[in-house]
Amino acid sequence: MGLPDLSFTGFKFEKIKNPVKYSILHREYPPKMTEEMHTIVETLLWYVPNIDSIQSPKNDMALSLDFDEFAFDLVKKNMQLGKEDVAVLDYIPKSVVDFYKNEVDPNFQKIIITKYKDESTTNGLLRHIRNAIAHGYFTLVEGMLIGFDFKTTKYTDEECTAIFKIYPKNLLKSLRILNEEVTEEELAKKALVRCDYVVEDFDDSYDHTEMGFDFYAKKGRRRFAVEVKKYKDVEVLSQKEIDRLVREFSNIYKTIIPVLFINTSLMTDESKEKLQREEIIILDVKNIKKMMRGIDVLKEVVDLGKK
Repeated sequence: MGLPDLSFTGFKFEKIKNPVKYSILHREYPPKMTEEMHTIVETLLWYVPNIDSIQSPKNDMALSLDFDEFAFDLVKKNMQLGKEDVAVLDYIPKSVVDFYKNEVDPNFQKIIITKYKDESTTNGLLRHIRNAIAHGYFTLVEGMLIGFDFKTTKYTDEECTAIFKIYPKNLLKSLRILNEEVTEEELAKKALVRCDYVVEDFDDSYDHTEMGFDFYAKKGRRRFAVEVKKYKDVEVLSQKEIDRLVREFSNIYKTIIPVLFINTSLMTDESKEKLQREEIIILDVKNIKKMMRGIDVLKEVVDLGKK
């Protein structure tokens, strides 16, 4: 049986030029690997977000279906994967498993997975990689991590739910980036654009404000100064930080509406009220999710404030 046509996903099977034979069965117990690769495998097994491990942290960006396309595009970019390298299927044919089962070309990374209907692509990938490592269906070939996930622990091709051959270091880099403030800034921009806002970079040489913002957004006659804040290892923002945020917004032109994207669970009711008295619009991740669906929450809040 020949390989199926997966062009509907954009996926292309590689033309193997430098095949390397391998066996999924480890010839040595445990398999030899560098200290760095040992740490990577342990991290994928226990510490990546949203997997079945008590050590696993939660990452809303990787988990949310609303952010699925954005998050997985970032993962692909940092793993140096193109559209032709990834396929998300309802099932994986036996011929595809056979193609990758005994030899690979380490020059090509590939990911072929199935996922649940209510699961993000990033989360599905992490789940499959964790399962493959936990069940022993993985090996290393010239620094490449190769693995298969199956519905049962019996090695039967018909039950394959994922195949991956990747350089995992870049996957972990992607997950770190998903948790950074600059990534949430890009997500906020994408959400605004989806609601027909024009996004512009902040230019302090033009605006002459004392403190810079992340970017501007425009729609119709309204112009917004947008700041995205992400705080690590903070349970509640201090009064000092709230005062600093107020000062940051105090120097913008009166014709520009200040917008703060922030995790509102970090703020007390008193802090929220103080920012709102300064006419600063506060939006959080729930609002971004709605805007990713095309619901203009920002317009709703501004219109409500005018009543």
